[in-house]
Amino acid sequence: MLTVRDRTTDPVAEPGFVAAHRLVGEVGAGRQVVLEADGRRVLVSPLDGGPLLSDTVAIGGPRAAYLGLAEAPTLVRLPGRNLSELVDLASAVGGLPEGAEVIADAPVAAAATELAKLAERLPALTVADSADALPGTLSASVADVLAFRRRLAATMRPVATAAVPLAAGATAEVTAFRNAVGGCLSAVVVGTPGPGSLVRVHSSCVTGDILGSLKCDCGAQLRLSLERIAVDGGVLLYTAQEGRGIGLVNKLRAYALQDSGLDTVDANLALGYHDDERDYAAAAVVLAELGLSDVRLMTNNPSKAAGLEAAGIRVTPVPLLGPVTPQNAHYLATKRRRSGHRL
Repeated sequence: MLTVRDRTTDPVAEPGFVAAHRLVGEVGAGRQVVLEADGRRVLVSPLDGGPLLSDTVAIGGPRAAYLGLAEAPTLVRLPGRNLSELVDLASAVGGLPEGAEVIADAPVAAAATELAKLAERLPALTVADSADALPGTLSASVADVLAFRRRLAATMRPVATAAVPLAAGATAEVTAFRNAVGGCLSAVVVGTPGPGSLVRVHSSCVTGDILGSLKCDCGAQLRLSLERIAVDGGVLLYTAQEGRGIGLVNKLRAYALQDSGLDTVDANLALGYHDDERDYAAAAVVLAELGLSDVRLMTNNPSKAAGLEAAGIRVTPVPLLGPVTPQNAHYLATKRRRSGHRL
């Protein structure tokens, strides 16, 4: 039964939350924004599509480590270099370019790259003094930007529900959950879930779920989990975390790097992402809304189980093994060898 909860405790009207959300939108639209930290104001702009502010780029820890630096968000300056060379600094295969100057400014670099990740941009931004900001440029504090993802997850609430007959052979109650800024997660429920119910937390995969790509096992896992839930009852949560949380555009960039010889892990790292950027706090909130604090989780991924457990859900992993094909064999082997998947 759908229950619409009171939102008075959500942060939707808090100035810091609102300011951070607006910066995500600005970066998503390719516009410059101002970050505030320790009395400083720093202008940043997304490298992929925003105005080029300078020859200094903020990169995240994974990209810094890929370039042979300490694994921490940092700024890198390439004196006099053009846009193409700066994009290569942020996303191309290879090491740190000759003549690069490393500038330690972890708070600004961390907040800047977090904004880009939230906006599903390349996690690299050009950086300049705020004196160069255009009139009306929006600003937010580094602290509010870095807290935004966690605070947003807690705002997930049910907003609509309907019965949906499934090709897998059961009729599900499908409920759409929405967070404070409009992001959605769908809960597909068969039967009456209770302690120890079968659960699948599935990340959206346009290429696998919709296009039937043979490059991954996502579509197969989605169909298998729905078939099990149709028979035994349970819940499938369909989350908007494409490409292990990097978004469709960046997943396609990673595919291109894989075609040049990198595996799935190194392709993500080369783009400035961790191996897996997904966050399971919102899924845990939805499971709690459904009255589920103890689940049998269909997954081969220990980090998914750990993510839910960290958010207060007791998890018993249940294997979910799809077919191995010539096209996905290397992908699955990388999952097992480098990401610890139980395959």
